[in-house]
Amino acid sequence: MHWEDRFHLQSESQEGFVARFQLPSMGCTIDDWWTARRNGRWRVCSSRLILLRGTPPSDAQRVRGAILDTSPGAVLHHRSTLAWLGLGDFNLREIEVARPRGLTGATSKLAVVHRLRDIRAHDVIVVRGVVTETALRALFCEAARYAAPHRLDIGAQKIGRLLDDANKRKLATWAALHEMVDDIQQRGRSGTVLMRALAEARPPGSSPTESRNEDELEKILANAGIETLVRQRVLGGHEPIGRCDHRDRRLPLAVEVNSELHHTTPSDVAADVLRYQRLNEADFTVGVVWEQDLWRHPHQALRTIALARRMAAAGERAVLHSPGCPWPDPLPPNHRII
Repeated sequence: MHWEDRFHLQSESQEGFVARFQLPSMGCTIDDWWTARRNGRWRVCSSRLILLRGTPPSDAQRVRGAILDTSPGAVLHHRSTLAWLGLGDFNLREIEVARPRGLTGATSKLAVVHRLRDIRAHDVIVVRGVVTETALRALFCEAARYAAPHRLDIGAQKIGRLLDDANKRKLATWAALHEMVDDIQQRGRSGTVLMRALAEARPPGSSPTESRNEDELEKILANAGIETLVRQRVLGGHEPIGRCDHRDRRLPLAVEVNSELHHTTPSDVAADVLRYQRLNEADFTVGVVWEQDLWRHPHQALRTIALARRMAAAGERAVLHSPGCPWPDPLPPNHRII
């Protein structure tokens, strides 16, 4: 394949952009890069980024360009995350990105770059193809603006409304809020006092949004006389991978309940496959019950969990989906539908 065909292929999934750091993975050379910058078919956006001419501008393009220009390791951050998720009255006039300290000192004309001491793996998600912080991680950053005692009351109202909105949109759960408060308060972060107070008013499981599927799965298991699962636990080996809907009390088994709304776009599938792979690498078997099976075919949910438990007991680290899985064939390696 000609080098420019490779550039076009890469740009198709990146709003028209190609980043210099992607050359090795594309099978291209630095000579190809300089040729693209000179041939007139690509617009130079920065020393690290080019854009295919004629690509229509959009907010998604600006966001993707800002992240690529500060990558590898960059994620959408703080107010830009909240704007991208559609929370509050935030906007994308100025793009904020974050990057762990120590990766690179490169600056960017396309974004405001924040260097973080650390960012947990399960605080990063992919939304409409964009790597971003979770809503909760971004709201913690926003809460820091109201850390001063005289601003706590204002912050409680504003952040509280944003939290409730995120919960209604299934972008945050109260269990995850409590877990994050417990973790971050140990590091002495600003905004912890405010977020802890908000968390105390929102106990895990008190929201119908976060407990509906969990309640139904536990009800099905209980009615069948089968040992129930433990709700929402952070799983992983040496580093946490993320919060799963359920896990087995005794076996290395994680169980997820997936909906077509949030788990079927290409970016959602890619994010799920990566997380399930990391769970397998941490010696967990993964059972995925699809929402339509949970509510319409509960016997398939029971069958999926029973088989996943047998696989976990046998040490088989695979990903087992219930029959309602809508993902297209072929499935990723190590995945199968019962």
